[in-house]
Amino acid sequence: MNKRTLWAGALSVAIAASGVYGYNAVQAAGSGQTTAAGTQAAAKQQQQLIGMEKAEQLALAAASGKVESMDIDRKKGKLVYDVEIQQSNRDVDVWIDAYTGKSLGVRVDRDDDDDDRDNLPGNLIGASKASAIAVKHAKGGTAVEVDLDQDDGRWVYDVEVKTANGSSDVEVHAISGKVIKAEYEKYDDHDDDDDDDDDHQDWDHDDQDDHDGDDD
Repeated sequence: MNKRTLWAGALSVAIAASGVYGYNAVQAAGSGQTTAAGTQAAAKQQQQLIGMEKAEQLALAAASGKVESMDIDRKKGKLVYDVEIQQSNRDVDVWIDAYTGKSLGVRVDRDDDDDDRDNLPGNLIGASKASAIAVKHAKGGTAVEVDLDQDDGRWVYDVEVKTANGSSDVEVHAISGKVIKAEYEKYDDHDDDDDDDDDHQDWDHDDQDDHDGDDD
């Protein structure tokens, strides 16, 4: 399963905790404006993302199957939810406009060789539910990427949550919905070499006993 890093530098901070993402902030971030400037541009624009749950519903209406990953990307100048759906013999990518919910295209990958296709459990909680769990655990923010993966023999959703102040990577058990672990990193507004140990926090929620019998 391919993982893609979609947000870097000032572009990340354009997403505010309310789920508002300003298109002007994307342009501002791309031109090298500061964190504060990108956040202000996002606040001015006040465009509301449809959210992971709605994007998942719309994508599955366009192509049935199991959602393997979801993330926010840009296609032809538009912000979209890129939803990868696993079917019996192929993978399908569906692009949903992040603001309007309009389907912008479907791409079929017939040559995909995914060894996990036949091993997926039938009782996954789903990408959108995992993203909601991660956002709640992070105490707010916007889920910008969800990936289904195997970690230490169990199926998990890796969820990236962005806020105006930082980023959280939350690992959610794909069957029970339990938060296994989370990492938080705060944005640094200063261009210096001083590191603040308090800007990075780790929470480890791994409790092996809670997962006995969950994995297929």
